[in-house]
Amino acid sequence: MTDPALWLLDPWVLNVLIGVATLHPLWRIFRRAGLSPWPSLFILVPILGFPAVGSFLAFQRWPKIPPRMRKGAR
Repeated sequence: MTDPALWLLDPWVLNVLIGVATLHPLWRIFRRAGLSPWPSLFILVPILGFPAVGSFLAFQRWPKIPPRMRKGAR
């Protein structure tokens, strides 16, 4: 690797850079939703981190968000 910019093309390095860049926003999303922010660290796991954190947020009940009321329910 003679060109210093070629290391950015390595998929592992790119995954870690994107993971570190999204760690703080995900940490805040978890805290605002009333969840423990520690699962946001899974974003640093290569390949499986993004789907793991996304599915955790998608399918977990958020304690600070009130449940939706059905239409017509009183």
